Amino acid sequence: MSRSALDAYANGAAWWDTAISDIKKNEIIIRGYPIEELIGTLSYGQMLYLLLCGEVPSVKKARLLESVLVAGADHGPRAPSIAAARMAATCGISFNSCVATGINVLGDIHGGAAEKAMQLFYQTKLLADADPSRDLAQVVAEQLDQMEKQGEKLPGLGHQLHDADPRISRLYALARPLVEEGEISGIYLQMAEQFRHQLELRKKRKMTMNVDGAAAAIQCELGIPAEAAKGIFALSRGMGIVAHAYEELQNRVLIKGPCPNREDLVRYSGPALRHLET
Repeated sequence: MSRSALDAYANGAAWWDTAISDIKKNEIIIRGYPIEELIGTLSYGQMLYLLLCGEVPSVKKARLLESVLVAGADHGPRAPSIAAARMAATCGISFNSCVATGINVLGDIHGGAAEKAMQLFYQTKLLADADPSRDLAQVVAEQLDQMEKQGEKLPGLGHQLHDADPRISRLYALARPLVEEGEISGIYLQMAEQFRHQLELRKKRKMTMNVDGAAAAIQCELGIPAEAAKGIFALSRGMGIVAHAYEELQNRVLIKGPCPNREDLVRYSGPALRHLET
């Protein structure tokens, strides 16, 4: 942000300046297309990509994007976003507030790994393109060296529960034909695997790609901005949040806290019992 809205408006700028939609009486234009041409023609993935990136992707690219949305839709009440929505549903607030509670838990820690991985992948691609004499493995190694020096964790790898996440093999299987057909380059998928492989060699143990890493590579292949990744994940996980919040409403359980009412699950570590001086 470089200037205030009032300053821009005073200098002749519109209050809201958008290239996304033009709304007038009896007319809705989205990225130049009349809405009536888009309704019933575009898939959800195509519409999302059009709104975000400005062009209608091919059906195959849109399906690949939709596969990412499906892959991240739900991971059960172990996921904080799902648990928060379900807990909110037991507190008697409106349904949309229950959904918002789950969505609002998403951020840099829970739901932000794809954005971080995309930033890393895009940066690595720029470095590789800047010096064609180095192969991808060399550039990845240098990136890992730098991250190790700075104490940074490689995003998109490892999972608390899965050591062979079933979502990853399916996403890769769906992406592979698009690489062969030239719909996507495949460089970011190759890059993600190179990061995984090299970290595995350094750690001397198996390293598992997680759904954030695979989703990041695919979204980079589609040219989606890294800054949009958390929003896209919110759309994906939002499906699961809606379903879980609704299910919890039907259970009609009241005020379910973050854990059962057991002393061994909540530990007090403050001062011993004391009293105010009188």
